[in-house]
Amino acid sequence: MRLESPMSRILKIMKWAAISTAVLLVLLALFWKPILRFAFHDLPFMGKSFDSTVWSSALNCKNDQDCLDKEMACLRGPMYRDLERNHLAVGVSKTTVIGLIGKPARPAKNNCFDYELGYCSGLKIDTDHLRVCFDNSEKITNVYHWQS
Repeated sequence: MRLESPMSRILKIMKWAAISTAVLLVLLALFWKPILRFAFHDLPFMGKSFDSTVWSSALNCKNDQDCLDKEMACLRGPMYRDLERNHLAVGVSKTTVIGLIGKPARPAKNNCFDYELGYCSGLKIDTDHLRVCFDNSEKITNVYHWQS
C-alpha cells in the first residue's frame, strides 16, 4: 500500500483547480453574451405574477424621494413577463388594457402606450418601460419593453 505524500496531494489539488478554472474561463469566453443578457436584460423582468394592486400602487408617491425609491425598487418590472405572456396578447382591446393596467403616464405615440416599470435592468441607470402598441381597430399588435 502506497501512501501519498502531502506535496503530491497539494499538486493534485492545484492541477484540478487549474483545470476547473480553465474550463470556467472557456465557458465564460464562449457564452458571456448570453449570460450577461440573461442577468441584466431578462432576469429583472420575470419572477412575479401580475398583481393589479401592486401595479397601480407601484408609482404612487408621497414625495420625490419616495418616487425615486419606488422606481429604483423596480416594483413593476418582475411582473412584465407574466403581463406580456398571459394578459397582453395580440388582439386584446385597448379598453381591456386600460382596465387592466390603467391609462399610460405618457401620451401615446404612434398608437402605442408606454408604462414606466422603474430602474430594473443593467446597471439601473436607464428607466425601463412597457410599450403596448395597437392597430387601427385598437387591438394589441405588439408588446415589449424598452429603456430610455
